[in-house]
Amino acid sequence: MKPRTIRYYFGAAFRSLIRNRLMTIASIFTVASCILIVSVFYIVSANLDFLVRQLEATLGIVVFIDEYLPDDGIFRLEGLIRNIPQIEDIDFISREEALQSMSEMFNPRLMAGFELRNPLRDSFAITLVDLAYQDDAVRLLQELEPYGVSNIRADERGAGYLRQLTFVVQVVSGTLILMLGIVSTIIITNTIRITVNARRTEINIMKYVGATDWFIRWPFIIEGILIGIIGGLIPAAACWFSYPYIVDLLQEFFGDMILLPSESIFSYLFPFAMIMGTLIGIIGSGVSLRRHLNV
Repeated sequence: MKPRTIRYYFGAAFRSLIRNRLMTIASIFTVASCILIVSVFYIVSANLDFLVRQLEATLGIVVFIDEYLPDDGIFRLEGLIRNIPQIEDIDFISREEALQSMSEMFNPRLMAGFELRNPLRDSFAITLVDLAYQDDAVRLLQELEPYGVSNIRADERGAGYLRQLTFVVQVVSGTLILMLGIVSTIIITNTIRITVNARRTEINIMKYVGATDWFIRWPFIIEGILIGIIGGLIPAAACWFSYPYIVDLLQEFFGDMILLPSESIFSYLFPFAMIMGTLIGIIGSGVSLRRHLNV
């Protein structure tokens, strides 16, 4: 493609945007509003997923060790547990550490009798790669009973609730993104359709003198892409500048709440907003031109 042709395409697109500036502004802000809603929902769902993963860590599995298992047996059992692929991390908790932790939680008077004889057992606190693997991990841990596993504690009900919550968030997020993407596409389609109708005679003349469909199509595609990119850039920038202040406000209000840093959010949000805006522009312009190129 020649540079002069490229300049013509972009010049025609910019002239059309300026000529129909009211519709252009309306389209940009409408698309920006849709992508802003998607962006906000993405930020909320990403942080909710992050909080769920933090809760998953607290719902890990506890493996209690046979009280008669010698130290070398405990060491061997730990190695066997570490070989289970669903397990991310494992911490050994001695019976003395467990008793100390309980003493800090309960009234010292209630714990006075335990100082003479500690009824607790050594244990392993296990963190899973994903809470969805809990059933498989428990099954494999049960197979280690001959090697000193006395009992296994796993919060299956809490794990089930968290898995359901994660699934609901993913489904709602995907549905909302799809619906708002369709709405934005329709908006850009109608905007470019107005431009195409205004230039219908010009398009017909270009067709009759031998202009190819793509020669006619490119300025409108570029116009749709520009509307989509600007419509994606505005909400992404707005979220970028406002997110740190919102995080500070929530942390001040809720205390020690830990949320995702800006870099983790916007390393995905910025490209997503740009790609979504570009695709909306391409689809909208393509749909608008299809009818008018058949002359």
